[in-house]
Parts: sequence; C-alpha cells; structure tokens
Amino acid sequence: MTRICFEDVTRHFSGAAEPAVASVDLDVADGEAVALVGPPGAGKTTLLRLAAGLEAPDHGRVLLDGRPGPRDGVEVVLLFQNYAMYPHLSVRDNIATSLRGRVTTEQVAADVDDVVGLLGLGELVRRTASSLSTSERMRVALARSLVRRPGVLLMDEPLANLEPGVRTELRERLVAARHAYPATTLFATEDLAEAAAVADRVLRVEGGRLSPLP
Repeated sequence: MTRICFEDVTRHFSGAAEPAVASVDLDVADGEAVALVGPPGAGKTTLLRLAAGLEAPDHGRVLLDGRPGPRDGVEVVLLFQNYAMYPHLSVRDNIATSLRGRVTTEQVAADVDDVVGLLGLGELVRRTASSLSTSERMRVALARSLVRRPGVLLMDEPLANLEPGVRTELRERLVAARHAYPATTLFATEDLAEAAAVADRVLRVEGGRLSPLP
C-alpha cells in the first residue's frame, strides 16, 4: 500500500475566479481511507485527479510514498461515477481485462472468482455490460477496480447515481471490500453518513479547502 501526501497544493483553472484547490495539506497513511465530503464544485474531484496524476498542481506537491507520482510499481485506480466499461463484453471479461497479460490465465480466473463472490456478481457474469442496471454496473466497475489490488484507490462519488435502498446495500459492500482488498483510499461523496460508514477519517471540502468535521 501507499501513503499519499499533499503539500500546500493549489490548482487553479483558467477563467475561474477562485482556485479549485487552495493550499491543501493532507497526509493519508498506508491503508487508511479518508472521505472527502462537500457539495458539487467544492474541489473533491480535483483532489482525486491530482492524487491520480491526471492533474498537476500549480503550486505544491502531491507525493506517493514520499516521491512525486504517478510512478512505476504503484497501482493507482480512479473509479468515476460513469462506470465506463466495454458494453459488448461479458461482466466476467470486463473484470478480467485489466489482469490479462499481467498474471497467468489460472490466476486471472481465481482473482475474478474472488471479487465476483465478494460483490455478489455470480448471477451476472455471463451477461453483457450493456444489459446491466445502474447498480449492477457500479458493482462491476468496483470489481474491475478491486481485482487489480491497487495500492491507491480513488472513488469519485461511486454511489451517487443509485436509489437510496440500493445505495445502502452497496455501501455495505464497499465496507466489506475495504477489508478484503485493503488500499490507501480517498473517497469523495456528498453523503456524510456514507462517508462515516466507509472511511476511517472524514474531512469537509469547501471552496477548495479542507477542514476537519466538528
């Protein structure tokens, strides 16, 4: 697993009056899950993109294990809300795709079976991704992220598009997944109860700045 460190990080987008992220200092320990809670436009997604190396700070540094990231040997996975996948492939093949060529065929099968069992996907594995409901697509996207056993897992409001009852069930699966597939995690959400259930620590994001909850 991998420690994430933001050191006085600021990110400003052209044309915006205020920075998306402003003077952020954050240290996420190995294996810790930190939830970022705030309204739309608060800077949560920008923080995740900075951690993933998809954005570069205008000031300050983002470090993985004390060095600028991303780097070889550190598996960083960012799970977006859109659950992008190959619509013509089966659920099993969608999950397996990221492993093929990296481990043996036997190991691919075993790893896929493990994550399918954890997330209750057994009845879906032969269906194509295009035939799935939103909640089913979310579970498959999560499985595809976890099967890679990332050192860093970044989740951008993965449950936001789900109905309340389904959202509660999948929140419980996220908690189980954290124990089965430990990773250093940043989890963005607007739901405080969700944050408290999934994360070890919850921080408020507002105006691109972080603050502890009261």
